[in-house]
Amino acid sequence: MRGSGEIHLTHLRARTFAELGPDLQMELVDALGRAGWNGNLSAEALRQLLPARRLGASHRGLIFHLDPERLALRLPEAPTHLRALTEGDQPALHALCERCSPQEVDDAYVDLGHEVVYGCFEAKQLVAAGSGYRRNGFLDIGVITDPAHRGRRLAPAIAAAISRDGIQKGLIAQYRCDVQNASSIRVAERAGFTRLFTYEVQEIRPGEQTAAG
Repeated sequence: MRGSGEIHLTHLRARTFAELGPDLQMELVDALGRAGWNGNLSAEALRQLLPARRLGASHRGLIFHLDPERLALRLPEAPTHLRALTEGDQPALHALCERCSPQEVDDAYVDLGHEVVYGCFEAKQLVAAGSGYRRNGFLDIGVITDPAHRGRRLAPAIAAAISRDGIQKGLIAQYRCDVQNASSIRVAERAGFTRLFTYEVQEIRPGEQTAAG
């Protein structure tokens, strides 16, 4: 989180867990102390504690985890085939990302350098791809699908294949998405994931440390 300019808050029942870089930690601790804050920490609370000029975008999302016994592994229908990706597939992945919006590419965060990477092909065209990397002890999964091939349940197939490999490595698969992204929520549910947490991300613009208020 160092230098990320973000504060991540994960909510589990009455508890909130915060992730932030050391550059923001002291500022937040100072702001909480000055305000005498004793309530539940949230993005709304951050917006009250920190100067408006320091606040960037914020969003809320959901975190799903997978019980291995609930894994719903399925293969896409022919002629689409699913396989692990290698560095040689970089041009195909780049072409896929070019057909998607920049926000979709950023949200999915699919990278051939991640620990587990899978994709769906039709002939030589990559029409969907996903990858998983270790984040806070979990295998965090992201998937992106060509707009022309959505609705065919390719993303759940990829998420499940990545999860299977993670299970074999002794990892718990994790899937995150925006709270309003209904299609992404369906991907998680169809692959067998269970919704466990909500989370918030608040962007903090660079600037001098200032007191609350």
